[in-house]
Amino acid sequence: MFAERLTTGPAAWLERSVLRFPAESRALGAGRSVIALAQASVLVFTPASHLFVPVGGTETGVDCSTAVQAASLYCVAGSADRQLVSLLVLALLLVVASGILPRFTTVLHFWASFSLGQSVSLPDGGDAVAQVVTFFLVLACANDRRTWHWQRSGGEDRTGSPWQGLAWAGWWGVRLQVAYVYLNSALAKLPVGPWSEGSATYYVARMENFGAAGLFADLFRWATGITLVALLTTWGTVLAESVIALFLLRRGSRQVVAAVISGALHVLIIVQIGIVSFGFIMIGAVLCAASRGIDAYAPRLRGRLPRRLPPALAVRPRP
Repeated sequence: MFAERLTTGPAAWLERSVLRFPAESRALGAGRSVIALAQASVLVFTPASHLFVPVGGTETGVDCSTAVQAASLYCVAGSADRQLVSLLVLALLLVVASGILPRFTTVLHFWASFSLGQSVSLPDGGDAVAQVVTFFLVLACANDRRTWHWQRSGGEDRTGSPWQGLAWAGWWGVRLQVAYVYLNSALAKLPVGPWSEGSATYYVARMENFGAAGLFADLFRWATGITLVALLTTWGTVLAESVIALFLLRRGSRQVVAAVISGALHVLIIVQIGIVSFGFIMIGAVLCAASRGIDAYAPRLRGRLPRRLPPALAVRPRP
């Protein structure tokens, strides 16, 4: 009976879960690249003079007062021109996005994310999420020995590596953190009047500095003026965030569904009100959190696709 408990209890489940964890994941790599490119877009389109501005009457500067903050690349660079430092951070992010040596570039990614999150005067929610997620990615990629994270797994048995458990724990850290972000966002909306009443998207679309913008601004303002549309988009946002959080904690195809919902939700928000970097950082974070389900489900999806074009679509040779 004791032996049966060892093979069926929590310890046995944990051991199986660690051994089955795919330490070399292309889905996880894709998520890393999306996050890095989203962060890089901020540095490409925003000069350093707009990233470092006076806040609350203080001088334009980088706070390096604590030992933790002093590790920021902007603090390490000292009096160097901040635009040059930003170009260096941009270069690090592009190297990460390329997918080269994921086991080592995750450290560079975390350093770049930490530097932006700790030093930029006006960081947004995406910077905070990227900082935490890239920390866990350092652990999640500890057993990834590939040259590029776009490669398939080399097939070597790495389950006996001491890094396997660390990689599994890092992926669970990403998974739990991202699920918490979405669940917290959904629950925080419930006590707020416009969200509970179903009118939040109506007001958001009409905010002076944070409202609908771009080519579809008039369309979104018109659409949210329709009561049913305002109700569906407001409560639909809360529902979508709740489903993403729940499905990220499930297995298999449910994680794929979470990734699809997250992509649709954030692309819609990007089209409506702008916040591009935040949206793609969240999409990338969900891809990392759902990577195991995506890796498992993608081969099944490819197997269901027709290997040959139907006769009606086939290109016929000319006579």
